[in-house]
Amino acid sequence: MTERLRRPVLWIAGALVAAGAVAAVVLTAGGGVPGATAAAPGPTTMGAEWRSFRADVTGIRPGPDATTLFVQVALPGKDPGCVREPRIEQLVEAKTDIRADVVYSTRPAAGGCQDKVPAELRLSTSEPVADRTVILNSDTGNAWHKLGAGWGHCDRQGTCAPPADHCDPAWIGAAVSAAGAESAGTTRACDPAWLVVDLLVKQTEAPSRTAFRWGDGGWTSFAQAKAAGCGEIRAADPKFPVALCKALPAPA
Repeated sequence: MTERLRRPVLWIAGALVAAGAVAAVVLTAGGGVPGATAAAPGPTTMGAEWRSFRADVTGIRPGPDATTLFVQVALPGKDPGCVREPRIEQLVEAKTDIRADVVYSTRPAAGGCQDKVPAELRLSTSEPVADRTVILNSDTGNAWHKLGAGWGHCDRQGTCAPPADHCDPAWIGAAVSAAGAESAGTTRACDPAWLVVDLLVKQTEAPSRTAFRWGDGGWTSFAQAKAAGCGEIRAADPKFPVALCKALPAPA
């Protein structure tokens, strides 16, 4: 095994307000991360002492290049005073694995921080990620492996094969990354042959809807839509099932 390397970690883009000050972090919102300018709650609802905890990791998807992954997490509370400095630290790279801690800081609350909010953190390595195992928060029992185009867990028998379910988060995460999205997006419909996801391709643009078809061992996009319903999607491919799109709202 090669010598382990320790290096600083890139944070995620965005900003969270905490303790009356703005703490800048590199954060990609995953559908509902608190806004950057809202005021932190008063001392009647929040404790004064910030403490660090390991985040709940919910997924991994490929990044924009060979040395980047997006780590998907669930952070406490919709109130912008609940969390500050979500980050990846203690990154250690070896020949066969990548290890890191995914943490955030929070304060005791009277109940306003109980809900979970999705977010993504960027994990950057000095060498290509390739097929190395990713172990987060020392949880070796839930190590992440590259499964086809996406990332997931091996089964209990130790088989590390791409998921049979085309709607598995590993496949959807790979599709979202291939589309160049800046966040995990929102899955609107999925069956073995068709997938619809609302994506934020650029932070400065409104969300758009992307439709994918399954083929050649993965999802391929074939249509973009800005309106509700089936019109734009079925115009691109009339074979797309009406049942999957007729009740869809406008992209959000």
